Amino acid sequence: MRDERRSPWVPCGYGRRNVLRIALGGVATAASAALLAACGTRSSPTATVAIATAPAANSTATIASAVVHPAVGGKLPSPAPNVPDAYLTPPPPFVSVAAVPGRGGKVSITKASQRPPAVPHDQNQWWQELEKRLGVTVDFTLVPLPQYTEKATALIASGDIPDLLLISPLAAPDQYKAVQQGAFTDLTSALAGDALAAYPNLARYPAAVWKNAAIKGKLYGVPRLSLAIGPALLYRQDWTEKLGIPAPKNADDILNLFTAMTKRDPDGNGKPDTWALGGQGADWSMSFMRGMFRVPNGWRKNSDGTLTNQIETEEFKQSLDFARKLYAAGVYHPDAATMNRTQATNALIAGNIGGYADQLIQLNGDIRVRFEAKRLNPAANLGALAPPGSDGGMGVTYNGAGFGSIAAIPAKDGKDPERVKELLRLLDYFSAPFGSVEYNFLTFGIEGVHHTVQPDGTRILNDRGRAEIGELGTVVVPPPVFYYPSDPGDAQYLQDAATRIGALGIDNPALTAFSPTNAAKSVELNQLGTDRLTAIITGRDPLTALDQYVRDWKTRGGDQIRKEFEQDLKG
Repeated sequence: MRDERRSPWVPCGYGRRNVLRIALGGVATAASAALLAACGTRSSPTATVAIATAPAANSTATIASAVVHPAVGGKLPSPAPNVPDAYLTPPPPFVSVAAVPGRGGKVSITKASQRPPAVPHDQNQWWQELEKRLGVTVDFTLVPLPQYTEKATALIASGDIPDLLLISPLAAPDQYKAVQQGAFTDLTSALAGDALAAYPNLARYPAAVWKNAAIKGKLYGVPRLSLAIGPALLYRQDWTEKLGIPAPKNADDILNLFTAMTKRDPDGNGKPDTWALGGQGADWSMSFMRGMFRVPNGWRKNSDGTLTNQIETEEFKQSLDFARKLYAAGVYHPDAATMNRTQATNALIAGNIGGYADQLIQLNGDIRVRFEAKRLNPAANLGALAPPGSDGGMGVTYNGAGFGSIAAIPAKDGKDPERVKELLRLLDYFSAPFGSVEYNFLTFGIEGVHHTVQPDGTRILNDRGRAEIGELGTVVVPPPVFYYPSDPGDAQYLQDAATRIGALGIDNPALTAFSPTNAAKSVELNQLGTDRLTAIITGRDPLTALDQYVRDWKTRGGDQIRKEFEQDLKG
């Protein structure tokens, strides 16, 4: 799971979020989904970068060119659904929680963590101050990310469930079973309609996310939000400008662009040391190619209600054939099959590759690709390329759920309606929007102790702040905003790019369905897809080997997953 406040993301959800990206085999990885959906941290802006969260508005926008929106008080309001607000300067602090939410008792919270443990409570001034502001004593348990799903499942099995537990039921069979057996409180009546107004920060959440977070129409937790907009190609826009190549409009243009990035010395050093494409986790940047050929988002729902997996479609076969052509043209970096995300982004920053497919948010995410490339080479200009249609029309991108995990309340707490309201008020506090007094405290702590404030309002977290706050402030996280104090123009660039990419987004019709076979076997099936498709792309196997891969996928669980999804969608 990814840090949804620290980076403009991944957010942790398809995030991330597309940490939960569509796998090569067309089936989401359950283990990865469950882990990635359960952690994250609030943004910690520094003099060089700051990412935050806040509500987004809805509108429409064009696709072909950047859309300029006038700033109002330093804010660029969202121009389209799922597109975050952007901020050139932080807003004046405002209060988003009217009263102390707690009643003086104790609250236990368990979530995943990717960072070293925070300073212990007795020596942690921020933690102690948090308890004063919440009106409760907080017992945090942060579990290292690789062990989180196992730990959460064990807690559920023991019956000793903390007051707030981050879970991912659709990705973990035992958690889903526990939800269906009544281990967690049904919060539907408290989080729908007029009742939601009692929690004003939660009421800012997009309606689509509440819908996606429901399990068989019921809500069992508050979602940890993330960017729902799908992947793009993060690429060296400065290379295309130097090569004099216009924006690609079809598959031939993409092949010509990638060939030029590889063969025509785009960095101008006179050496044959550039390649057009990298990848991460042996994905071969296929999400971009799939978008060009309009491959379904995971599944296609047919008119009779049945489902067709993306790997069974003619569009998928065409995208795979195109990737073969790219490999044969020599445009992939020699290490494309073994790169991880960090290696791919570092190669992009250094100018070894011209692009790779990833979440838009990674342009200024954990590694801050756009910023770091400029720092290394002031002439560098990294952008996000939406997939053109292979035939000259529009391509597609892939919408995510808009969240990763949910903060669930156990049934034992649900027996006391006032306790449920208290816990929801606490989650409302943790969902404080960007710029609010509560957000500033959760993210930066106490002024003069954990951070300093610059004349323009930018807050700079210090070492003590990082050590004491860690990941304690992100039980849930609100919708994202784009905010980069070191380069405010990047906020508008990301918003405009999100508008263009989001306008191409298509949904996964099985997004909210549960399949125990998928949750149990997706790791195996994803590895099967990685191995088979890599062999086809690199030419070790012919394109016709796709047929055998599909047959093997079906017999090793794919057909059963389809059946379970179809049954679940019927209700």
